[in-house]
Amino acid sequence: MFAKIILGILIGFLGGVVEDRGPSWRRKTEIISEVLLFFIGLAFLISSFMFGALYGAMAIAEITAGVYAYQKVFRSQKASS
Repeated sequence: MFAKIILGILIGFLGGVVEDRGPSWRRKTEIISEVLLFFIGLAFLISSFMFGALYGAMAIAEITAGVYAYQKVFRSQKASS
């Protein structure tokens, strides 16, 4: 169970990386990365929902937490004036 939680957070974290770094990549690389990440996330969600709605909801929360963690830690802060 702990490994599944870590995997969900890692998938979300990678989603944040692809979202943030994607525009600086070539268009083809960006599309391939987004599609692969989509299928990985979809497979994770489907496998979680197979065990029950609670695990599926937890998977959504884990992916969201991973994206949020990436944005909080690595995304540059804009200076406010």
